[in-house]
Amino acid sequence: MDGMLALTIVCVIFAIGDYISDKTHAIVPVLLFASVSFLILFWTGLVPTSLFTDAGLMAISNMMTGIFIVNMGTLLDFKQFVAQWKTVVLGLAIVIVGGILMFFVARPILGNNYAVALVGPITGGWVSAVVVNDAIRALGSPDNLKLVGVLATIIVAVQGIIGYPLASAFLRGEANRLVKGYKDGSIKWEKSTADDNASVDAGKKKKRLIPALPEKYQTPFILLAKVCLVSLLSFKLAALTNGQVHRYVLCLILGVIAHEIGFIEHDIMKKANTYGIGLIICMVSILVFLTAVTPQDVLSLLPVVLGAFVIGLLSMFVIAVIVGKIFHFSWQMACGITCSCLFGFPGTFVVSTEVAKTIGKTDDEVQMITDNILPKMLVAGFVCLTITSVLITGVFVNYLVA
Repeated sequence: MDGMLALTIVCVIFAIGDYISDKTHAIVPVLLFASVSFLILFWTGLVPTSLFTDAGLMAISNMMTGIFIVNMGTLLDFKQFVAQWKTVVLGLAIVIVGGILMFFVARPILGNNYAVALVGPITGGWVSAVVVNDAIRALGSPDNLKLVGVLATIIVAVQGIIGYPLASAFLRGEANRLVKGYKDGSIKWEKSTADDNASVDAGKKKKRLIPALPEKYQTPFILLAKVCLVSLLSFKLAALTNGQVHRYVLCLILGVIAHEIGFIEHDIMKKANTYGIGLIICMVSILVFLTAVTPQDVLSLLPVVLGAFVIGLLSMFVIAVIVGKIFHFSWQMACGITCSCLFGFPGTFVVSTEVAKTIGKTDDEVQMITDNILPKMLVAGFVCLTITSVLITGVFVNYLVA
């Protein structure tokens, strides 16, 4: 297919998906719409399965994913994490201990490779699926791992549909508990500061080891060069470990460090005006596994997907309730925090504010619910989905068997 036509088709699919995601408040996420659309196009023969290669996107997908994960590292706000340290500990326990539990429960039921593939995507998101699929490609994309990559893609495509209703139900329960306690005086209003409610503070001036570049030098060329240098260092360090530490894990870690010392700016991809095309290229690195999938393959995976979500969510809920009790979280709040693994920001913001407006009958009640729920959900989304799931996926992919 003509390269320009192929690229246009890919971009139009994502554009329509973005519109639908906005109209449905992300209940139908972009990745779900794109996955279904591309499967239909491939199965009907309307576009060739070489679409992504023809569009020229596969050639740089691995490099762009590394750059994108470095960018994720610049989004972390340590001040906010300190203020919500109990939520941080709970999020770490949900992903790490819950992930280990779901692996050992799923392994004898679904098989080793499917168990590996479900841990990262269920505890995290599309980046974890990228790590799984990248590991499969590194093993030479053997036939026995083809559906493993597809499983990871399907999980991240549909997790929002499962996560939003569950999160809403748990947070409604928590909101009702808060209102009742607020009225009878048994629950205090945990008033949040502006810092607590900000997902990430992009504008704060903070002393760094390396002073910020003057504004006139923060050009797309210079910004991209800096983030590429961090990605390159991550890839080279990963090579020195012979793949024992995944390159994308190092991209995240070095992205955090480079931002904290002042070498790269907050949300540097957006500052360089490359976020949109970068995200499309990263998404394609997941969707490429759909090119070799048949309708029969998808049907055969449905019981596995169902089993993956049942085992994964129950494992995380058990850990969340146990650890949450230690830190005085209600079971509703602990389970709501668990659901943040399935969608992250901005979904954590949307569902929290919508629940507060629905349950709260007065302005004070709405604000009280928001102040008690929103900071926890925002921090949990970053801890679970952005940080820990990438790290744990980087460990588990070493157990894939070709």
